Amino acid sequence: MNSTQILLESPKEDTLIDALRGCRNASELRALEQRLASTDSIPLFDWICDLLVQRRISRGLAARLLGQLHNS
Repeated sequence: MNSTQILLESPKEDTLIDALRGCRNASELRALEQRLASTDSIPLFDWICDLLVQRRISRGLAARLLGQLHNS
């Protein structure tokens, strides 16, 4: 099972963190954002910010992901 199959329903935080770490480029991140948009979860940008504030993801990972979201 991969992250695409897991994220068909509203994701759990650990599942989302694993999916974010697995995103290798902006197109994969956008695909994840689209899958999240089809569920009742909060927007990906807000997820990333919340995970950063809670120190569940590193500043480096958050910076890379937010930069990709902003620039694509």
